[in-house]
Amino acid sequence: MTGAAAAAVSGWLVVIAPAAAAEPGDGDTAAATSSTAEASAKPKAAERRGRESADSDEAGAGTGSAEPRRAGRDERDGDDPDRDARKPRSEKQIDDEPGVEQSVEEPALAVPEDAIAPEPGPDPEPTVIPDPGDESGPAESEDAIGPEGNTGPEDNTVPEAATVSVARAEAADNPPARRPTLLNVVGGIVVDLLVGLIHVIDGPPVLLPNSTVTVRTSTLTLPIGGGRSVQADWYFPAEIDDDTRFVYLQHGFLASGPMYSHTAARLAERTNAIVMAPSLTSNFFSPDAAWVGGTTMHRAVAELFTGDRAVLNESASTAAGYVITLPERFAFVGHSAGGTMVTSVAGYLVGTDAFDDLVGVVMLDGVEPAGSPVVGAALNTLRDGNDAPIYLISSERYAWSRDGDMADKLRLARPDRFTGVGLRGGLHIDYMEGGNPLVQFAEYVVAGFSHKRNIEAAADITIGWVNDLFDGTTDGVYGAPGEAVEVPTPSGIATAVVLPLGEPARPVWPVLLDAVVSALLDFIGRYLAVYEPLEAVSVGYRLQPTG
Repeated sequence: MTGAAAAAVSGWLVVIAPAAAAEPGDGDTAAATSSTAEASAKPKAAERRGRESADSDEAGAGTGSAEPRRAGRDERDGDDPDRDARKPRSEKQIDDEPGVEQSVEEPALAVPEDAIAPEPGPDPEPTVIPDPGDESGPAESEDAIGPEGNTGPEDNTVPEAATVSVARAEAADNPPARRPTLLNVVGGIVVDLLVGLIHVIDGPPVLLPNSTVTVRTSTLTLPIGGGRSVQADWYFPAEIDDDTRFVYLQHGFLASGPMYSHTAARLAERTNAIVMAPSLTSNFFSPDAAWVGGTTMHRAVAELFTGDRAVLNESASTAAGYVITLPERFAFVGHSAGGTMVTSVAGYLVGTDAFDDLVGVVMLDGVEPAGSPVVGAALNTLRDGNDAPIYLISSERYAWSRDGDMADKLRLARPDRFTGVGLRGGLHIDYMEGGNPLVQFAEYVVAGFSHKRNIEAAADITIGWVNDLFDGTTDGVYGAPGEAVEVPTPSGIATAVVLPLGEPARPVWPVLLDAVVSALLDFIGRYLAVYEPLEAVSVGYRLQPTG
């Protein structure tokens, strides 16, 4: 985003903050506003290590694999199919921040019919069966009422205390749905105007000098409502043949596809891939959650990859000027909030015909807003027989990476495997290169000026991983946890450290500035952003959650 745009949003949010904090349905009073800065402050290193230690004890001690590992899609547990449904909450929940409970709506996992159909009985009391995909549900014990009921003749009723307990748990985990307010309308108009201004300033996609790639722009119709058209930039390699790949590249919050034109062109040229970079709205006030961080948009993009992919092929053909059938296998790459989005989309593909064609996900300093449930849902789905590689290149811990939040989430969800690297001295814009020098300079002003060697290293690491995902090789940057890997570049040697992400040698930003920016971003994510359609809002996407 531009420096002017960031300043406009900051000033405007300060004005509306008190009203937003007391908005009906949020469950917070004005006191929540005063506590926002504290909740969003960076956790101490010792605190974070304590959390990781506790979670690693729970997940089981294990050293990270020095090489990436992808579980076979055909591998299935031969045990009870309801095993995942009965896992204790402590084994399945991925917390966003310490001390903050979040109601995470997971995509529902497929459950055999006999696991939810109660056996016939003499008018038993109604029982509440937790959704297997709901990670926040109460843990079962040997004495809990299972889906098949109790077998003893005297045990066919539900104790009153148990009924009350289940009811209270449901009430706590399923708060009343928010309703659209005037704030959603006014705020949405302001954000749309801001995003429109950004699109006017960034201009069309611009290629690198001497690039062999061709870029063309067309429209892409998303399956939302009666159809919603967005801009899609298509990058075609010099030759398209049977070995050509397909990469979906998603921009971050308050950004657009053209801001990544150099990133996309380099990716297309060095991976022999057709790269699509759509421009999606960042209107986090949208009541239908159809923005880059909302589940409506995630489901809609997932649907594009199912079936015959007619919409994608039509958009690519229009851009190219001749009929194109896109390659079947594809990879997801996303920066910042776009990294969160492509991870969520991968989760929605589980159970569809497209999932086996997904080679993996690469996040470029992926960032999930505070209060968002989507990464936890996706990571709980993308495991066991539905596993998919997810790699992250992280910047240092500071406000724009949400203090390394994504690296920590991957570490907790996948403690026994390679999940990515952190760039020493890395910043949030290392991965975001476009052809508009004014916009590029503004990005550096907002998020910090990147080292040239880190920009080049980020590109090399990304390209290496994408090639490996398609080829099934391990030629890129990998290693054991904590291992420092030198990455030679034309501008010098960059250093990538294998996750888990450590602390920076010195604060990236002044502590006060970092705390203010963190508090502002966390306030937006926790109290203003819409992740699921609000009550009484009808959304016309067709793809249903399958995992």
